[in-house]
Amino acid sequence: MQTREEIITDMCYTYRPDYGLDKVLDGPSWLAGMTPDERKGLYNTMANIYDNNILPIMELKNGKPR
Repeated sequence: MQTREEIITDMCYTYRPDYGLDKVLDGPSWLAGMTPDERKGLYNTMANIYDNNILPIMELKNGKPR
């Protein structure tokens, strides 16, 4: 079974396929990639979605009510 971090990282890649690419700060805006701050923000957003929406369903399915 995947860890919490692996699931959240997969969610990030699903939402932004360029999640793992570094963005050149002074490059054109159309280049793929994310800055470290953008990457951290997306990860935190996906972590909130996981913790508040996905994890409760997984726990309920496994017989672990909150």
